[in-house]
Amino acid sequence: MKALFLFLFLCIANYSPGEEKKPVPSPPSEHEGAKQLCPLCKLPGRANLFAGTVSRCPLTCSKICCKGKSIVLVIEGIIDSNGASRINSALSGMEGVQPQNTGPDSSHVRIRYAPKKITKEKLRDIIRRCGFGITGEQETYAIEGLNTQALADKVEAALRKEPGITSIETVCPVNQKAIVVFDPLKTSTEKIAAAINSTPCRVMRP
Repeated sequence: MKALFLFLFLCIANYSPGEEKKPVPSPPSEHEGAKQLCPLCKLPGRANLFAGTVSRCPLTCSKICCKGKSIVLVIEGIIDSNGASRINSALSGMEGVQPQNTGPDSSHVRIRYAPKKITKEKLRDIIRRCGFGITGEQETYAIEGLNTQALADKVEAALRKEPGITSIETVCPVNQKAIVVFDPLKTSTEKIAAAINSTPCRVMRP
């Protein structure tokens, strides 16, 4: 009997009202312990955009990005990383020139330039000095009314009759665009546009 009273006394003495037994935390699992990446960090371009480091030009912008003209030169072979570096360095050092998207594993050099400060002939000469031959210029035409395959066939047939066009990369009725490569010594963008306009379709002016 005394042993029972002693047991009850010890239980009451060790009990504290309001105190709860805290659960022992389990160690974090491999997935719970890993830090989740911010969605914007996964897309640096969008992160910069939201951070304000990328902005659009004002309507009054008079720089090459808005007021200049574009030219796409088609290169013989494929440009490697060293060649891309030489081209970008040579073009960046010229006044009125802004190279665009000239990277390795490509056969195209895209350039934005100011016609009052540099000519197309000078740009071609710069590329040749970098060790690359030029097979022609690429031009993209937005075409109004090009909405069926039959019309696309008519546009392509008209382009094939134009001297100086070295290749027709696409005449697409879905995107309503035609992309051609031509020799500027034998034809011009205006003559190519006239060939397209000889069909029921019309070239849309920028």
